[in-house]
Parts: sequence; C-alpha cells; structure tokens
Amino acid sequence: MSGNIDQTHEHHVVANHGDYYEHRSVDDGMMEEYSEKPPPPQKRPFYKKKKYWIICSILSAIIIIVVVCLAVFVFFPMIAQSLMNQAGIDVNAAAITFTKPDALQNTVYSKRDGDNLNTTFYMNMDSTLKNTGPFSAKIKFHNPVDVYYNDTLLGNIYIFNDTSISGGHGSLNAITPFMIQDQAAFAAFAKQMLAVESFVWTLKGKLDITALTRTATVNLNKDINLKGMNGFPDVKINSFQLPGNAPEGGILVELGTVLNSPSPIGVQLGTIKLAVGYEGVALGTVQAENVNLAGGENNLLLKGTLVPQTDNASLAKVGNLFSNYVSGKFSNTTATGISAAPDGVNPIDWLSEGFKTVQLNVALGVAEPLKIITGVSMGYLDLKFDANNPYSPSVNAPEVKANFNIPFGFTLNITDVTQNITLGINQTTDKTDNFAIINVPMTPAVSDQQAGLLTFPLNNGVIAGIGGQEQVFDKYTYDLTASSNYTFMVAGQASTKTKTPIGDIDLSGISFTLPTSLKGLQFLNGSATVINSLDVTGGTTENLILSINVTMNNPADFSISTGDVSFLMGSNGTDLGVVTLGNLSLARGENLKIASATFNPKSSSVGQNLLSSFVMGADNAVSISGYQNSTNIASLSGALGAVSLGSTLPGLKTALIQGASIVVSDDTPKTGIVSTKVKLANPFSAGLSITNVVASATYQGMPVGNIDQDISSNPFSVSGKSTGESNALDMKMNIEPASVALLLRTLAVQGGLETTALDALLGLGGFHIDGQEDVAADASVFQGFNISQYVMQAMQSLAVDLQLKSALVVGQYEDDLSFSQAAVKVSTDSTVTKLIPIVGQPIVQQIVDGAVLAFETIILSAPTDTQFTVQMKGSITKAGPLDADISFPVPLNVAWKGTKLGEVSMPTIQSKADVGANFDVTGTFAISSSDGMAEFAAYMINNQDFVWDITTSGVAVTALGFTFTNISMTKSVTLAGCNGFKDAVTIKSFDLPSNDPAGGITLVAETSIANPSQVGFNLAGVSFESYYSQVDLGPLGSNGAAVFPPKGTAAISMKGRLIPQNTAGGLKAVTEVFENYLSAKDTPLTVKGVSGSGPNGVVGWLSSAFQTLAIQNVILPGPATAPKLISSITMKDMNLDFTQDPWAPPTGSNNVQAQLKSPFGFPLGVSKLNMDADATYGGQKVASLAVPDEDATTSSTGLVTTQFKNVPFKVANHDIFSAFVKLLTLTNSVTFGLEGSTNAIATTAIGSLSLSNITFDLDTTLGGFNDFGGTVKLESVEISGATTEYVIADISFLLTNPSNITITVGDINFDVIMNEFNAKIGRVYVKDAVIPPGGKSFKGELHLGEGSTNDKAIGQTFSDYLTSATIPLTIAGSTESTQIAPLVGAFSSVKLATEMTGIAGNLIETIAVKGTIIGLLFENKADAVITLRNPLGAPFSITDVKASVTFTPSSGGSAFTVGSINYAPSPVTTIPAKGSATTGAWPVDLVKGQLLQLIGMVLDPHKVLDVQQNVTVNVGDGYKTSMYYYQNQVPFTISIDGLDLTGLSIPSSLSTSSLTSGLSTLSSSMDDSTANSVLRSILSGNLTKSATTTISGSTVSTTTTTVSGSAATVQAKLSTTVDSKSTPTTTAESTTTTSKDKVFSLPFGL
Repeated sequence: MSGNIDQTHEHHVVANHGDYYEHRSVDDGMMEEYSEKPPPPQKRPFYKKKKYWIICSILSAIIIIVVVCLAVFVFFPMIAQSLMNQAGIDVNAAAITFTKPDALQNTVYSKRDGDNLNTTFYMNMDSTLKNTGPFSAKIKFHNPVDVYYNDTLLGNIYIFNDTSISGGHGSLNAITPFMIQDQAAFAAFAKQMLAVESFVWTLKGKLDITALTRTATVNLNKDINLKGMNGFPDVKINSFQLPGNAPEGGILVELGTVLNSPSPIGVQLGTIKLAVGYEGVALGTVQAENVNLAGGENNLLLKGTLVPQTDNASLAKVGNLFSNYVSGKFSNTTATGISAAPDGVNPIDWLSEGFKTVQLNVALGVAEPLKIITGVSMGYLDLKFDANNPYSPSVNAPEVKANFNIPFGFTLNITDVTQNITLGINQTTDKTDNFAIINVPMTPAVSDQQAGLLTFPLNNGVIAGIGGQEQVFDKYTYDLTASSNYTFMVAGQASTKTKTPIGDIDLSGISFTLPTSLKGLQFLNGSATVINSLDVTGGTTENLILSINVTMNNPADFSISTGDVSFLMGSNGTDLGVVTLGNLSLARGENLKIASATFNPKSSSVGQNLLSSFVMGADNAVSISGYQNSTNIASLSGALGAVSLGSTLPGLKTALIQGASIVVSDDTPKTGIVSTKVKLANPFSAGLSITNVVASATYQGMPVGNIDQDISSNPFSVSGKSTGESNALDMKMNIEPASVALLLRTLAVQGGLETTALDALLGLGGFHIDGQEDVAADASVFQGFNISQYVMQAMQSLAVDLQLKSALVVGQYEDDLSFSQAAVKVSTDSTVTKLIPIVGQPIVQQIVDGAVLAFETIILSAPTDTQFTVQMKGSITKAGPLDADISFPVPLNVAWKGTKLGEVSMPTIQSKADVGANFDVTGTFAISSSDGMAEFAAYMINNQDFVWDITTSGVAVTALGFTFTNISMTKSVTLAGCNGFKDAVTIKSFDLPSNDPAGGITLVAETSIANPSQVGFNLAGVSFESYYSQVDLGPLGSNGAAVFPPKGTAAISMKGRLIPQNTAGGLKAVTEVFENYLSAKDTPLTVKGVSGSGPNGVVGWLSSAFQTLAIQNVILPGPATAPKLISSITMKDMNLDFTQDPWAPPTGSNNVQAQLKSPFGFPLGVSKLNMDADATYGGQKVASLAVPDEDATTSSTGLVTTQFKNVPFKVANHDIFSAFVKLLTLTNSVTFGLEGSTNAIATTAIGSLSLSNITFDLDTTLGGFNDFGGTVKLESVEISGATTEYVIADISFLLTNPSNITITVGDINFDVIMNEFNAKIGRVYVKDAVIPPGGKSFKGELHLGEGSTNDKAIGQTFSDYLTSATIPLTIAGSTESTQIAPLVGAFSSVKLATEMTGIAGNLIETIAVKGTIIGLLFENKADAVITLRNPLGAPFSITDVKASVTFTPSSGGSAFTVGSINYAPSPVTTIPAKGSATTGAWPVDLVKGQLLQLIGMVLDPHKVLDVQQNVTVNVGDGYKTSMYYYQNQVPFTISIDGLDLTGLSIPSSLSTSSLTSGLSTLSSSMDDSTANSVLRSILSGNLTKSATTTISGSTVSTTTTTVSGSAATVQAKLSTTVDSKSTPTTTAESTTTTSKDKVFSLPFGL
C-alpha cells in the first residue's frame, strides 16, 4: 500500500506515515479531581463514560485490522500473481560469455566443481520490467529459472540479483550462469538465433514479491521476445589485403569486415573460422580472434589463406574475381561459418553448430578501377619511314617497360601480356587528340614485382595513323624531332597471364591512361654534329669536290630511317655548298656518316678564309640547314625542313710543311745567307702543285730569315696523300751578335738545357740579354762543361714560325693559298759552331774580390794575464765557380778599433768551386796589451757585437791550371758579443731546502745561461751577488767549472744563501720575494759579476771585465700556479645567529683549522693572521667573512689553528644565499667554495715576515642539517585550551641536528599534515629557537585546527588521540615558517615524519540505562544517563551525538546492536578540564525485534557495552569539531521504572524463550498500566505476595502461590475478573471483585 492514511478517534490517534507508525494519546481536557471526601455519585450519560469510548475504539481497531489483514494476508498473493502475469520483460542487451564473471566466483549453482563450457555459459542481461502495477515491491527469484524455446527446455539460469519495481516499471540486471539441459535442442536454437529475425524465450519458475510488508511467492511464466541475428544481412568489407604468400601454400588474405548485428544479444565467439567462396569455388578459410559479437556494427579482421586451385575452371573464376576487383567491378562472395572457439582453442559444440549456419554474402570490390599500371616507358624504338606509307611507319621496341603497383603482398609473375595502345597528343589540358594505334598481340613478358616493373617486346609493329588525323601525326613527328623530351599520351587496356601462389590466372581489364615520354631528336642539336674529317677528292673549274666524314648524334630514344636527305652547308650566313646524306638511317647515339659536298672557296671571302684556316689546322664553325626539299616523305617534311645544325669543320690534323734544314757556310757570319730546303705533306686524295713561294721565318717573335722566290719554271708538285721535298731555297739570316746570343739562350731553354752556366759565362762576358739571369757561378755548371756541344744541342730545338702565300693548283681548280704555320722544325749540323763568339775577361780578380773570410766561433780557454788558447772555426766563401788553392803566406793581424790586440797565422786553404773552404784550427793568441785586452773583453761582454779587422798581403790563387799571385786581401769580421747577458740568464728552478749553517737559508738553483756571443769561455769558475730592490739577498756562484759555449746555452748549478735581514728595508724586500712566489709571480733580480778564474786562479783582465757585468731582470721564477699554501680550511664548529641580522648573521667558530703546505723545506710557522674570505657556490659569490687579527699556533705538520667570533657573514647574493641555506638544511653536507686571502706573521731564519694577501681558493664542506634526519620525535602532547579557531596543545619534541652548526633562528612554526588525509590539521609554534648540534628537546604550542584544510581530518585526529591510536604526521615547513628571509626557502622545504600517540581517553565512565518495561520491550525506547570524564586540559561540551551501542553476551553468543542515540543534548553538558560530568537523559532508540537479546542482556551478569559514536563537541572557548569515538567494555546499569536490575537473573527452570512468549501474551492481553505493574512484580521478585492493582474504575485481583520455598522454580497463575457492574471507587479504596470470565493467564509452565 502506498500513500498516507490518518485514522482519528476521540481519545486515540493512529497515524500511518508510510512504514512508520506513531501512537499518540490525546488528552481532551478530561481531568479527575480528587478530594478528601468525594461528592455524591452522579449518573452520567453512557456516551460520556470512558468505558464506552474504550469499547468503541477497540471495535474500530478490530474492524480496521481485519480489513487490512484480509487485504494483506488473503488477497495479496492473488494480486501479486496477477501483476506478474501482466508484467513484461524487455531485454535491452544480453552478453553471452564463456569466462566466468567475478560476480559468480563464490556462488553455487552446480554440484560440479567446475563448469563444462559445452553445457554452461554466462549471461549478463540488462532488462527492463514494465507494466508491473502501482505498488513498489521487491522481487527475489527462486533459482533455477527454466528457459524454454518452442516448448523445449533449453536450460536453467540463476538470477542471484534481487530487483525492485516502482511506478509500474523496474529493471533487472542479472549476471547468471546458463546451464544447458538439452545440448541438441540448444544447438538447434543457436542456429535459429543466428538465422531468424526474432525468437521467443519462455522463462518459467517462481519468485517472491515483497510489498506492503508482505511477501508472496508467485509463478513465473513469461515470454521474452528477442531479436535474432537474421543471418547478418548487412555485411561490408572495408579493406581487402593479400599481404603475402602463405607458408603452407596459397595466399594470405586479410578482410576488414563490418558485420552489423541487429540483435541485442552479444556472444563471446572467440576465434571464429569461416570458409570463403566465389561462384562455387572454395577460395580458402579465414578466421578472426577475440571476437565479441555485439549489437550494431562489429569490426572484424578476418585472416586466412586463399588456397591453390588446380582445375582450369576454378582458376578461370578466380581470375575473373581478381579481374573484377582491379577493374572496379563488384563480385559476390560468400563466407560460411565453420567453428567458434571462445577461448581461442576449444570449439563449443552448440555454438559451432549454430555458427555453421551463418553464411555471409559479401560484395567484394572497389568503387573505381585500380591504377595498376602507373607508368609506361616505350624504351628504345626503331622507326622506319617510307615515302609510300608516310603515316604508317613500322616500329620495333625490344623493351617496353610498364610500371605497375599491385596492391597486394603475395608474389606474382606476369608471363605474357597483350594490349591495345592508342597514341594521342594533349592539345589542351582537358583535350587529347588521338592520331595512331598500336596493337600488341599476346607476347612473353618479364615481371619484377619488387621493382614494380613489367618488360615485354613490341616486334614488327605498326604505328597505324588514324585517318583524318594527318596534321596531328605531323605535329607528333615535328615535336618528336624538335623536343629534347617529348611527352604524349598512351591509353588502352591490358590483359596478362599471371603465375600466383594459387595457380596461373588470366588477369584482364587492366586499364590505363598515362603520359609517356620519349627523348626527341632535338633537331639533332642535342650534341654537336662532329665533322671528323674533310677530303678534297678533285676539282672542277667551279668547285672543289669534298668528301666529309661526319658523326651525327641521335639523342632520341628511337632510331629512324628516312631515305635520302639534303642540307645546305654555310658559314657566317653565307651558303657555301650542298651536303647530301644518302639513304639516311640514324641509330640511337653516335652515327658515323659519309656525306658528299660541293665547295667553291673563291666565290666569297668567307669561303677563302675558311680554306686558309682549314689548311692552318684551325676549326671553323659551319652550319647545316634543312630546306623544303630536304626529304620526300610527307610526314617528315616539316620536321626535317626545320633542322638547323651547327658544327665545326676541323682544321687539318697534319701540317702541310713537315720541316726544313739549314747549312751555315764560312762566309755566313759576313753575308747572313744560309741554304734551306722544305718538306711538304699533301693531306688530300687529289694531287697539288706550288708555283711561287713568299715566306718569312721567326722564332718566338725573333726574326730568323726571309724567302721570296718564283719557282714556276720548276714547280713543287706533290701527289695525293704523299710528302715531297723542295729544291734548295736561299734564306737571309740575322747574324747580329746579341741576336745570336739571344737565339742560343732561347733555344737552350726550349731544349731544356741548363742555362745557369751559360748565364754565368754571358755575365762574365758582359752580355745582358732578355731572360739572362744574374747567376753566381756554381761549380756544377763548369764541371765537364763543353761550350761547342752545348751550342749544337741548343740548335736542335730550332722550330720556326712561317708566313706563306703560295699559288696552288688542285685538279682543274686554281686558287691562291695564304696560310701560316707555326713551329716548323729546322735541322742543323756541326757548321752551326761557326756562330759561337769567343768571349774573355779577367776572372781571377773577380774571384778574389768576391771571396769572404768569416769566423763561426772562437773559444777562449785557459786564460792567463798574457795569453790564452784560442780555437778558431770559420770559412772562406764566395771563392768563385772554379776549384782553387788559396794560401796566406803572411800571418793575420787582429785589431779592434784601431788597436792591435795580437796576431795569429793560418795555413793554405783548399777552396772548392762554389763551396769555398771550412777551417777549424787551434793556436795561441799572444796579447799585445793587457789593458787593451781588458777594455776589449769588457766591451765584448757588455755589447751585442764587435768588429775585428784582419789584414794581409800576397794571397795566391790557382784555378783552371793557372796561378794568380800577389793578390792583396783586407777583411773586416763582425762577431756577436755577450750583450751583457741580457735576458740570457734563466733560473730554471730553485729551492730553499733548509736553514744555512752560515746563517740564513740555503739557496740552490739550477740555471740556464745562454751565451749570445760567438766567443765562448771555458773558465774554472765564476761568482755573482744577487740583489732585489737594491737589497743584497746573498752570494751565488757556480758549483764547479763554468763553461759558456759560443752561441750556446750553459746549464750551471748554483749554490748560495739568503742572508739574514736586520733592517726594515731588508725584511720588506725579502718579504716581497716570498709574497711574489706565493702569488705565482716572478721576482726580478739583479745579478752582478764578481770574478772569473782560469787554471791559475783569478785572471786580472778577465775579472776587470767581468766586474762591469750587471745582469738586470734575472727572473727568480714563481710557480706556474700559485702554491696552495693553505690546502684546506675546516671549521670544526660554527655558530650562526640569524636573529641579529638575517643578511649578515654574526658568525663564529671556536676551532678553525688551516693546513699549510709549504713549497720549501725550511721551517715556517704562523703566529698571527687575519682573513677575508668569500663563500661561493656554483661559481657565484654567496657571502663574505672578514676575520680580524687572531692569534694562531702552528704544529710541526703545518696545521694552523685559530678562532673567531661575532663576525658578520655578509650576504652578497640573497637568492643564492637562500638557496645555499636551503641546501644546507636539506642535505647531509654541502661543499662550497672558499676563496680569499689572509695576512700572516711568518717566522723564518732570515727574520719574521709579514706575508700579506696569501690567497686561497678551495672547496670545503659543512655538515648539513639533512632535513634534521627527516624525523622529529613527539615526546608529549597535552591539550591545554582552545579558541574559536583552534585547539591549543602543549607539546614537547626532540629534534636532532646532525651537523656541527649551532643556528639561532628565533620564532618558527611548521604546518602539521595528517598523512592519512594529506591534509593540514594545524600549526606548531616554537619561540626563540636555538638549534645546537645533536638532539635537543623543544617546547612548542600546537594550534590544532589552525588553517585546517580538512574538517574530517581534524575529527579523525581527535578520534585517534582519544583512543590511544598512533597518528602518522608530517611536520612541514611553509613560507610562513619564519620571518627571517634567508631561512624562508629552507624552512619551507623541511618535511619531518613523526607520530602522535594518543591517550587512553576513556571518556565514558558509565552508562545508566533507564526506562519503562513497555518502552524497553515494546516501544523500543529508553534513556541513557552517561557519566563522562575529561582527560584534557581544557573543558569540552557535547552538542550533538550519534552513537551505536553493541552488546556481546558473556556466554559467548554473537554480538548485537542494542540501539542508537541521535540526539542534540539540551542543555549542553560541559565536562571540565581533567574532570567529569553526568549528562541528562539521552533518548535511546533500541533495535526492533530483539526482545530475546534484550532480556538476555538485562539478565547477563557481565554488563558492559561497546560504544561507537560520532559527536560534535565544543572545546575550550568554542572550538567546534566533529569526531568519531569508540570505547569498548563500558560498564552500564539498567533500571526499569527506578528498579535496579543489575543483579537480576532468571531462574534456571524458567527459559528465556518461555519468558519472552509470556511477556508477548501479557502485552497483548492487558492495558499498559496493568502489564507494567505485573511485569514489575515479576522482575522485582515479588511473585510470592498478593497484590491488588487498581485500574481506573475496576479492580484486578492477582493471586500468586509459592510452590517451593525457594525462588529456584516459580509457577504462577494469575486470574483476573472484572465486574462491569461494580460500583466505582476512589483511588484510595481497594476493592476485590470476582467474575467468571477469565481475561488472561500467564503461560509459565512448570
């Protein structure tokens, strides 16, 4: 039933609101007054009597109940059955699968452990229930439900899903197994389902319908109309692929198929197989995998194999199928089902049987013909034209190539092809004019599938012109002749014989319309027409008769035969004759042809010049042009008449004049006349004669001679193709001496002769001719040199250039031939030596004057005050081109600046031509003056060079067998000096290994002294003194002999010392030296000479000279890089106070250690230092630290220890510093740069040195905070108060600092994140935080709820806290964690894991349950008074509670929910901090239908409850939150109407069930007041007493009898009678009445 029905009576109201009933008592204002003496009784009307209305009410209720019961209990099943009969089921979708759904994994519907997929499948049905009637109801099916088809049981389904209906409709979504009971019947049904348009299933079974609180079981017999698959009438193929050969034979096939299913039934077909056929031919089998057939379009990819065909008929049909496909025609194919295997392996019998009935009719084809042939190349053609059939030339094409693209991947081989080809020209972009047809019969072909190329021949074909299209044909031949690449159209159809993996098939209908191209003739201008040779075969009076050998290149793809063709020959626009090519046939490429021509050179100057240049071997441009009569073939007339060729007529390859000869007579030097003869070669077939000669001869532009002679009386005749020699001719020659010399030298050069000796001789003779070089005489030039042979060899190179004009006769044709010829070879004999002039000159003096005396080195050794040994090494050069002996009979005098230093003699020297002489002699140099020698030596040591003047007389020279004597010689020799040894002294290395015994520090050095002088010194020793800034640093001398090689470098070991400095200047100087070294700087020293020693000790003149030496800028080298005097700096501890100045926090360290790494061995200590340091990171400056002077100590290992405090760490880059602090905070260590300088007081053996600016640039490492280990330990959490915004908790936590840094950060705070919700639940505040190394406990204040992002998380936190739960938390920094700017990024990145362990809240101390018996047992109502305790340091009050109470019997029974509280207490109970409070009465809703359990709970001796509740509380000053709280084992008491039942137990003989039944009877047999009184008596144990209960106007008498003296067993019989006629009494009166009518009895049986 639905709707609301309100029934109202005068005294009682029963309101029905849906399924909820409420009983209310209505007070009509009738109140009884009580007094000491009642008024006399008055008789009231019956309708005013309460008994009347009670009876009326009871009768009304009975009538209503009867009607309702009749409707519910009698008619409801019939109504339900009727509604089910008229209801309908529409299946929206049903999916048949063979994989057991998860929903059925734990269900039982079969006695077997597993499902047999041949007899079981699974359905997921989505159905709509309709016409279900007006009631809301729940439906539960009785399983199994039988499924019938055509009155045959197919199987059973199990509908485990309950469903509901409302408003006349509902839905049924079921996942059910289908248990097939008759496989044969189901297989037959499956065939029908796949084939028919629709079918009907009948469902039979039972189901429960629950409505109006009643449940009726009804019969299910329902027809369901379902759409079948109707044979799949709508099947399309959207792709057809034949990707390759099948390994087992045949062709792989892939069909992209769209199968449209009209049925809502989906089937898991899995792997399906179908047989494909065409016109009765079984093409093969295809299959698809993972097929899940659904309603609507199903995209299937069918893969399989087209099997080979063996009979011709089948092959013909297959060929027709393929032909239709490629030609754009559709073919009707079939696909018939074979099997279906849902799991891909094992077919399902009934499903396969049904699937076998599936036959898909599929149209296979494409919308338009495939473009199989993508290109056609005619290849090379052979065209032959005939004047009789000008428009039907024959054609042969040995290799026609067609590009094809088969859209399949299987292999095929086209063996034969036939086609009809139509040729056409695109006159416009959309118009093609056809002009000829070529018919190609079936001919063998070769196919290359991979390359997509088909090759076949076209033999003995004809390009058959189409009648009326001659002009188009002419245009075709013209364009083909004119074009370099000519494109025209070919169209037609082709048929092939093709071998495939399924057999040999005929493939036809291959249509094409394509452009193709041929390379054209380009008017034969594709490359030059080459005239290879020209021959004069004769002459008439009018013309020379020529035969021309020509190479014509045919660039076309075709050869062509045209018959006789004539062209005009011309040059420079002038026609010179006619060229005829007889029976012309041009093959592809080069063609060698012989053409005949007529030529009349006299007819024009162009012709005359052409002849002359031809004879001279020059090439000439000629033209060959077509004209209207070039051919008599009509189709070629226009094309060949337009030919215009350019070519080159090559000159004669062989010169006419082959050579000449000259003979010199004795008087030639006077007359200049020589005799000459000429040889002439006739290159033509016709003979020729010369009757007059005029010629001039030159050689490289130099006149050689002239000829002018008439020989007509004795002509010079030469037969064809032969060579003849003329008679002697006179030539006048140029004999001027300089010209002869020039001719000789030029010929020598031309002949490849060496001209050095000739140039030398001509130079010696005073000649200066063109090309002559000024060559110094070289010995090789004159070694075996013969001037006569040289001249004869030179004349062999004579070849003159001729200019001629000759009268020429060829046959009957006469003409004057003018030409020039270069390089005509002229031969000579020994008479040519008569032209050599004799040249003499004074050679010897030039040799002496040109000789050079030089000294390479001079070594001075073993010096004394009067002499020294000298070793002289030198040379005499430029002594001439001849071998010579040079001697010095007089000693050499040596002087310097006019002062004679001494003398020395030299022996005879053997001089080689062009080489001279080298000498190396040793002697004693006798000193003429010690003072002069000292002055010279000082000059030599301090200057760049000096000059010695060497003089002598009577030099003798013998050369060419002749001796030249009394030759004087004066030579000045320049030698390099020492140049003060400037920049010549290099201190390669030095060391200060120890303190020196003589005082100071020992200095050792390895030096390199470069001696720039050609004079060397071998000395016993040298000594120096070193200075810096005019301060004497100490002595330094050679450690042994001192050898200074000339022009060499001496490696000399030096030893000395740094002497102690007692003055401020001295200390300053030596400090600078050390600072320079430590800064990788060089120190420039001045080194002064002291002495030089020989074998006998110090040499006076040498020491005097040596003491003038002061070598400036001798570099005491610094190291390549500044030594890291400080190799490391480590701060063992560190203090940073960010509260003073965030960007310059005071910093200090009690233990700073710097390791010294001295580059020297002498002791070095540091007693005081200061430091300016920059901290860098990533190459950028972060901050700076300026440490003032601090005392320091130095260990024996060089470890310097110092300290500093309160030094500002001044930040240079805020961003980088912030990032640095962040990195230091989050990582275990940070390596950063420390660069700067320090000033230190160093103690040494030469004094205390104030070393400044000792730089360092190193990396050091600070141990980082490492995110404080990523954890923090919460030691205590105690809630102490609350505001309206948050709860205040005092916390203590242990934070561990793993670094050695003490950091003062002031006030900080961190967000508290509850991990479970990833939500912020509050913030922790810490004041005046100082974080030292190690672990430290901090006090803080947690504001729980401040900035919270999730109220649920707050509630969960309270719940966990009050139930001793462990709460995983994250303490996370934020940008508000600190107000100190450089710490914001660091602290905002801090994330610390922690756990907050809650307290055992035990908020509920006790629960006192109170109520009436009727309320507890029948109205399911009670009240609870709860004593609450507050373990918190702040008060809280509960404003709303939703609780569930569970009781677990101590006897071991199952726990059950007693009831629930849903209450907003008013007034609100507040529990003080650390105190307790008792609430008011909170209403409890008991769970209905648990009377037995409640009685058991009342009587259970162990009274504890489990409480789960959601409460809303206000904490402290008003922070409101909701939380879940549970507490088990909460003690409770229970009292009924003030009677404490805590200790009550039921007698063992009285069962709980009988007590419960009795109470039910009692409640239905008397009014509430009576029942309450009786039950109180029972439960209070007063059954042994008599009681009289007065009930408004009637008296009930109760009698009890004690059967046993003990309370162990009780039997009670209670009878009550009511006398309706008794006199009413007042309340104070007790009246006993009896009646024969028994109203009720307690059925407590003994």
